[in-house]
Amino acid sequence: MRFLKKLLSLLVTVWIAVLGVLYICVYGGIVILIGNVIGKFKGKKERKTFISREVSRFGRAAFVLSGSRVRLSGKENVPENGPMVIVANHQSAFDIPLIPGYVYPEIAFIAKKELSKIPGISWFISALDGVYIERGNRLQTAGAMRKIFRILKEDGTILLFPEGTRSEAGEIGKFKEGSLSIPYKLGVKVLPVALDGTRNLLRKNSFLITPSRISLSVCKPILPQDFSSEEDFSGEVYNIIKAALESMRN
Repeated sequence: MRFLKKLLSLLVTVWIAVLGVLYICVYGGIVILIGNVIGKFKGKKERKTFISREVSRFGRAAFVLSGSRVRLSGKENVPENGPMVIVANHQSAFDIPLIPGYVYPEIAFIAKKELSKIPGISWFISALDGVYIERGNRLQTAGAMRKIFRILKEDGTILLFPEGTRSEAGEIGKFKEGSLSIPYKLGVKVLPVALDGTRNLLRKNSFLITPSRISLSVCKPILPQDFSSEEDFSGEVYNIIKAALESMRN
């Protein structure tokens, strides 16, 4: 039985890898090309909306094709537009397509500098006004922060995982100090999101994909202006996500 489970995971992994490459590099290239044409005639906003919609479709397809089921609650809490910072707990690399696929499509991604060298993925990050962060490079990080500020001031949306790393056990870890300083300083609303199950889909330090049940809970937005300090604000966001995570498991 154990052997059959591993074999199934291996087959699913190969299936997703092949389809993923074809989708991102082939279909993705066509999407970017069409988006550029739309941008030329209708403007940057329409271009971004079109590409975001396709990224959202890809996000949902990734879970359907992996044989996983996603249970979503609280969709009515999602604001119609930005500026907004989506804050979620982090369990797997699959959290990244999960949020635009099921919560909100038009996200400017914050990604590691290394991803800028990967064809396909880098196309979409750049097309959606994504920001690359190079750890240890203070000058580059300062420039990236200025770009994030600009995105939010222009009514954009970004996604943050304040824990800074994926949780192997599935429990929400402590938020890194200053991880929510951007929305707090700018007074931008935060949309707390609790997710569970993606750690079983793709475990940390593993490449095998296992069909899983995913739970996703979107909580009501909160405003930094309602808190006297950044610490209180961050603590409330943490408590909201933790409570939602526990509720999904009961």
